[in-house]
Amino acid sequence: MDNKEISEIKCIDELMAAWEEAFPEGWHFNHDGVISKENWDSSGKKVLFVLKETNKAKQNVVTAINRAIEVKSSGWWRGKVLRRVGRWAYGIKNYDGVFPPFKDAKLNEKNTIKSIAYINIRKTSGRAKTDQKTFDAHAREFAPFVRRQIELIKPDIVVLCGTYNQVKRYVFPEIKKISERVHMYEGVVFINAFHPAARKKSALLYHQVLDNYHAYKNL
Repeated sequence: MDNKEISEIKCIDELMAAWEEAFPEGWHFNHDGVISKENWDSSGKKVLFVLKETNKAKQNVVTAINRAIEVKSSGWWRGKVLRRVGRWAYGIKNYDGVFPPFKDAKLNEKNTIKSIAYINIRKTSGRAKTDQKTFDAHAREFAPFVRRQIELIKPDIVVLCGTYNQVKRYVFPEIKKISERVHMYEGVVFINAFHPAARKKSALLYHQVLDNYHAYKNL
């Protein structure tokens, strides 16, 4: 399937089927995307998070996250990633000239997850730490699929969680910097953030994302 054919796919299910078919034989395909269509459709600000890959997990990411929202013992909440994503999403969605305090974001992280979209560039499991060389090669090869997935999701804001370099280089080279760590393309805001698993304090990462969003809104 060439790039033009991919760009003309009209629905997510068709795209994901074509993407999975394009995978090497024996690779597991981890589906991802909008966590809850009902919550997404009613959301005032549609925020998409673009991450790298799952570690060793072979699962439907949407199903796993929905289960994590309901099950207290889920491994998704024992790690940093989903909790931090929920906080960033809460801050962005509730920004009204000032952003909510970090403590409020912590209290509302789980409920906010329902109204986001969450995708990985690499739709197969990796390792505890991403192998950058193979990840870059994968991003380059499957960039047309990643681009079309983002276009079909139709976010207002895309948070690039340690994935700015790959998105800028291979997926959306057209994005233009408009302020510190904030880019734009065709009305969609792209925020260049650290990966939520970064070894930095949670409050610092929250303020990095929201400070830069605030600076953009006050240009």
